[in-house]
Amino acid sequence: MQASPEVIRSISGILRENDWRVTAFVRDAELVGLAPTATQPLGFAVDLGTTKIAAYLVDLESGAELASAGAPNPQIGYGEDVISRLNFVYRNPEGGATLAGKVHDTLNEVLGNLVVQAGVTRTQVVEACIVGNTAMTHLLLQLPVAQLAKAPYVAAINEALEVRAIALGLEMAPGATVYIPPCIGGFVGADHVAMILGCDLDQSPKIALGVDIGTNTEIALRVPGTQFMTSVSCASGPAFEGAHISEGMRAAAGAIEKVRITSQGLELTTINDEPPVGLCGSGIIDLVAELHRTGLINSRGRFQKASEAVRATENSLEFQLVNAQNSGTGREIVIRQEDINEIQLAKGAIHAGLEILLAITGTAPEAVEEVIIAGAFGSFLNVENAIAMGLFPDLPQAVYRQVGNAAAIGAKWILISKTARQRAQVIQKNTRYNELTTYPKFNRAFALGMLFPEKNETVQNR
Repeated sequence: MQASPEVIRSISGILRENDWRVTAFVRDAELVGLAPTATQPLGFAVDLGTTKIAAYLVDLESGAELASAGAPNPQIGYGEDVISRLNFVYRNPEGGATLAGKVHDTLNEVLGNLVVQAGVTRTQVVEACIVGNTAMTHLLLQLPVAQLAKAPYVAAINEALEVRAIALGLEMAPGATVYIPPCIGGFVGADHVAMILGCDLDQSPKIALGVDIGTNTEIALRVPGTQFMTSVSCASGPAFEGAHISEGMRAAAGAIEKVRITSQGLELTTINDEPPVGLCGSGIIDLVAELHRTGLINSRGRFQKASEAVRATENSLEFQLVNAQNSGTGREIVIRQEDINEIQLAKGAIHAGLEILLAITGTAPEAVEEVIIAGAFGSFLNVENAIAMGLFPDLPQAVYRQVGNAAAIGAKWILISKTARQRAQVIQKNTRYNELTTYPKFNRAFALGMLFPEKNETVQNR
């Protein structure tokens, strides 16, 4: 049996402290660590998003989730999108170490919060699985990124990787390992593999689309009877997470999460029924869909000046949701023309990605039987309103299913199961990535995707 120097240095003290009766944590033929008798081995599963980090503490024997926590990705201060971060690394000799260090510190802090929640110790955590898009895992591991920042956007390595937790600054068992699942290519990374696994898209008996909505939205198409799935990645940006929106915010207490415009006025629902303080992603989708349904914005996303509900300011047009007296911040909450424009950019990218994916695979829209919506934002999305505002192209036969953070679910499966790791390898090998920007009609599809449908019958008839 093998053991790292870090493990060897810990053995003598632990044995003596526990009267020579201990639990040994063994990974294959390697001793990972020692602990008091009957101590359970734990794992650390992480979905490393461009904007947010979601982390989970898992019992490796039962698979039970013991604790969960989240944090903003600290790299956001160096660029909200992945290209900005890659360029920062390219232009600064110490940029790679800086961005990696920020994430390492945050992951270690989040892990500390998890073990406190669960009432356990860090030395019980013997394995980690971290998933993220290709850029995020490259930055995490300080892999070369110059080739990833420009066409044809090639990863330094696509295969699964195992690294010592200590190399990433993670305070876990002395011999703990971090497993990074394989990536597919470009910006379709280990999180996409985990999403496909987590929602069983690779085993679906239906012609199905998997859409993981985030700052980078990844989409996969499964056609039963064919060997390969096909994937694309859309730079949808962080607008659906509240960024670049005047009163946008993350999903927290007081965030407006549901909106309906009636003949009696506005009906708003906030998280925890707190006084409104801003708009989170689901509320933004509802509001924009309602503004279009009621004719307050046209198909090009422009506010209609003739409406009494729309008012002009010095630099823009805007619609008031909450006056200053009724808000939780003491200031009014509005949505402005530039906010609508940001949503159009995000929806245009996703709409174009879906449309082009169907085109390059020769899949008719009416042939799609299921659309699986993944991601934390997708969990709270009003699908009816998303369809009405044209976030998705017309898929008349499709049934929509929301599955939550499927990438995190997949990460937890991969953490605890060798079979899941083998399945992830098969998913990676059997998925073909297509770069959208090389498609000749991408710009036209993107521009048309920014438009709102001329008819909103789905929302009007609810």
